[in-house]
Amino acid sequence: MKTTGFRSFVLYILLAAFLGGLGYFLVMLVVNGENWVAQPYNGYIYAEDSTLSAGTITDRDGMILAKTVDGKRTYAESESVRRSLLHTVGDSSGYIGTAVQAVHRSRLIGYNLLTGLNDTIFSGLGTDIRLTIDADANAAAFDAFGVRDGSAFLYNYETGEVLVKISAPTYDPMNVPEDLSENEAYEGVFLDHTLSSSYTPGSIFKLITAAAAMEAFPDWNTRTYTCEETCTVGDGQVTCLDYHGELTLEQALGHSCNIYFAKLALDLGADTLQKKAKEMGFGEAFQFDSVSTYASSIDLSNADDLTLAWSAVGQADVLANPYHMALLMGAIANGGSTPEPYLMGSGTGTKYALTDSTTAAALHTMMRNNVANYYGDGMFGGYTLCAKTGTAELDNQKPNCWIVGFSDDPAAPYAFAVCVQEGDSGLYTAGQVIAAALNALGT
Repeated sequence: MKTTGFRSFVLYILLAAFLGGLGYFLVMLVVNGENWVAQPYNGYIYAEDSTLSAGTITDRDGMILAKTVDGKRTYAESESVRRSLLHTVGDSSGYIGTAVQAVHRSRLIGYNLLTGLNDTIFSGLGTDIRLTIDADANAAAFDAFGVRDGSAFLYNYETGEVLVKISAPTYDPMNVPEDLSENEAYEGVFLDHTLSSSYTPGSIFKLITAAAAMEAFPDWNTRTYTCEETCTVGDGQVTCLDYHGELTLEQALGHSCNIYFAKLALDLGADTLQKKAKEMGFGEAFQFDSVSTYASSIDLSNADDLTLAWSAVGQADVLANPYHMALLMGAIANGGSTPEPYLMGSGTGTKYALTDSTTAAALHTMMRNNVANYYGDGMFGGYTLCAKTGTAELDNQKPNCWIVGFSDDPAAPYAFAVCVQEGDSGLYTAGQVIAAALNALGT
């Protein structure tokens, strides 16, 4: 009897373990099933001869960006559209893990928790997806990049709808290069640089330094420093592109004077500038379409005066993520906060607060002054833009060229960030990209 009782006890334990394991598996299947089935190593859905039919992806106006024809994935008719939207729409092999075809693969192929992927009775039930993207604006902006790499992101800062999202290097998914993995020109091609990279920001970081001064100094609006083209700081020098003389903060931002902002940072101190940068999103990974973005970074914990001075103008070791910069522009335009951008549906409802309303209003005014009195409205096709350019100097290569900003037009509430690698200047290299996008969107 004792032996029988012991064996029964062991069987009950084994049964309980089996049921517990089965229950855990079922819970994980419900939670993760659609992610498991959409992994790139699933040859059943990524093989060229797969009989599964993924849904059609279109832009906001119904232009077909991707569809399945006779078991093969095809893409937009225009090569510029295909190349410009590769990192947004995705590739057929699923290597671009942040793209729609990877993130929403299970939805596109019609995955069902009960039937899984059935290519007989339930074949062809993939879900179509309409994106907020404007394909023509992406193509126009992409063409303005020329042969250069970089990224561009533009969204509606009132609703969160994304209209432009470009990452380069890129390629044509209808004509995949044979040397894709060997050619240095395609290095990093599977990475969406809008979301997953950061670049030296150059003078666009002066907006953060200006914001720190607005909160630290009651006299920030009248405080002046003198630019004599060079300034000795510690054991080195900070240089400027011109002799600007005595400047206020607004004038210094318009002239993009390095000397002014270097001296301003020395009076602010490293802790104050670091704190303000953190408040405005540096060090934070944001969300976009369930993807965590790469964080912008600045570390002044052990900075000497020269490092602090150069950091204040966006050089030294400061790095900025384009998506974050676009969010910051939307927050400035929107009185301090911005909705999380989205590609489909109606968004998550998440809002990011990146500055207070008073600082946002002051930056808004000064960025409008930049365009009206320094850059010129003429190149932006009738839009009332508020912007800041940046030309980040790099070792042994041409600079990163930035333009960040937003439209002040009620009918076109667009915020944007553009970074073009190895360009000539922020205004004329990155500025041409955003001008092309805006002209394509129309006022």
